[in-house]
Amino acid sequence: MDTAWFGPTARSSSMGSATLELAWESTPLGAMSTWGESLRQTARMCFSTKFPVMIAWGPDLTMIFNDAYRDMLGTHKRLAALGAPLATVWEEVWDGLGATVEQVMTTRLPTWATDEQLMVNRSGFVEETFFTCSYSPLLDDWGEVAGILGIATETTTQVVTQRRLALVDSLYAELQRTPSDPATIAQTAIDLLTASPDLARCSIVLRTPAAPGTVVTGDPALARETGADVLDPVLSSRAVTVAGSVIVAPLSSTDHGDADGALILDVAPTRPFDAALRGFALLIAAALSGALRAATLQRIEVDFLDARAQVLELEHAKARETSIALQHSLFTAPPEPDHLHLVVRYQPAARDLEIGGDWYDAFLTKDGATTLVIGDVTGHDYHAAAAMGQLRGLIRAIAYDSGHPPATVLERTDEAIAGLNLGPSATATAIMARLEQDPVGRLDGVRTVRWTNAGHPHPLLLRADGTIEILDRHNDPLLGVLAGTPRTEHSVDMHPKDTLFLYTDGLTERRGVSWTTSTAALVDALRGGHTKTLDELADHVLATLAPSEAADDVALVLVRPYPENRPRPPEAGPGSDVPGPIV
Repeated sequence: MDTAWFGPTARSSSMGSATLELAWESTPLGAMSTWGESLRQTARMCFSTKFPVMIAWGPDLTMIFNDAYRDMLGTHKRLAALGAPLATVWEEVWDGLGATVEQVMTTRLPTWATDEQLMVNRSGFVEETFFTCSYSPLLDDWGEVAGILGIATETTTQVVTQRRLALVDSLYAELQRTPSDPATIAQTAIDLLTASPDLARCSIVLRTPAAPGTVVTGDPALARETGADVLDPVLSSRAVTVAGSVIVAPLSSTDHGDADGALILDVAPTRPFDAALRGFALLIAAALSGALRAATLQRIEVDFLDARAQVLELEHAKARETSIALQHSLFTAPPEPDHLHLVVRYQPAARDLEIGGDWYDAFLTKDGATTLVIGDVTGHDYHAAAAMGQLRGLIRAIAYDSGHPPATVLERTDEAIAGLNLGPSATATAIMARLEQDPVGRLDGVRTVRWTNAGHPHPLLLRADGTIEILDRHNDPLLGVLAGTPRTEHSVDMHPKDTLFLYTDGLTERRGVSWTTSTAALVDALRGGHTKTLDELADHVLATLAPSEAADDVALVLVRPYPENRPRPPEAGPGSDVPGPIV
């Protein structure tokens, strides 16, 4: 059989070799030696690219495809797809796909679809999948339509991940607005979770003093089916358990003792039961545990204050000096690299003037890059302060020693939190930024800010002309929630006299005030800031948005570069790498 025309191309891939070996004479296409030049050319093109490509040719639209397309066929479809009719391979979606194919072959016009949902049985179960694809007509040697060319890429992971993160974001937002009542928290979560296409059923079991183990929300049948033999070990060991298609995760409002309850999720049969789905369940459990923790802490705080108001007043006076000493030991002054001015502020909550979970850091790495960090650990007590100190030290050590970009540093921090078993108290929002400058940038004074955001309020950029940009790029999950998850990195150029403004949510977050309104107030406070020194701007923003009666800690980091072809201005300080006094 004459296959010399195809041999060199075929042997470059697995599916090319399989195509070469298939008995095509038993298919409507006939032996490969009889294929026309148009089909030969198309076949060579198919196996000359790494992008998923499929050819459907002839009266039965017989399929030919490369390695990348085979990988989208799952574990079952790929076994018999080569040389089979397109309608047979994609039988379950042929009503829609067949109409598309007929349209392409009739009109001779290509199609385009983005994130198209298809319910296909490719690995032994009906699976929800998403594809971005295009179908184009293929002409034979006589100019007649003889088949179609399918070029596609699977976007299932991206679509499902975005959908899940959006649900988790909504859950966090709703739980922040939920009254501190465990039953209400549970109902709020169930209302959101039951609408998720990733979940078939869900239930939340909470322990109550009157009736331990009572199902308070969700599907009671799911809790009964799960049974005490599964629930009790989860509650006592705080370990996630998988039982068939059900994930049972502990819900804990404290770091010690038995769990307060359990989240029971029966996953949708259209999604594979994989590590990503397990991670999704853990994110939901972390959000609920955080809300229950806040509710428990609030209840304990109210009871404790009612019973021991006078004792706390005395203890407060003793603790204040210790807190201030701890604050000064942790919050070191920033460096002052040449022609780069940094200003930091930390203002404790007025209610107790003690250090909490907010922190900032600024330092030079081994390669001389200026590195900035700002973050917020959940809570406002010594536990939060201890967790803050651990996270600050971890990030500083990893960044200084490795010189890795910000996203990699926070990924390694996630791994360290899990590996060192720091527990849920080490959950935090954070932004890490690195200021870099190449030789070209040094000539015109341009610096690149490279940053990653772990669920923290978006930074702002005050340009030298007074315009203000909210750098509202994609937010990744909080630190300490899910080790092994890749983080996203962003970049923006800073020109001389631009100002980068980083802050914690104590500056803008107010009870009953929306995020949009709070952000607009911050932007208003920054207006005209390009005419102020950094110290003047920092003090003005604090005085405007966080006066002495502010209810939460506030940390600020401001950075402003200056032209390098002229002397450093007096308002920017001496420009020494030796740290000055803390402000």
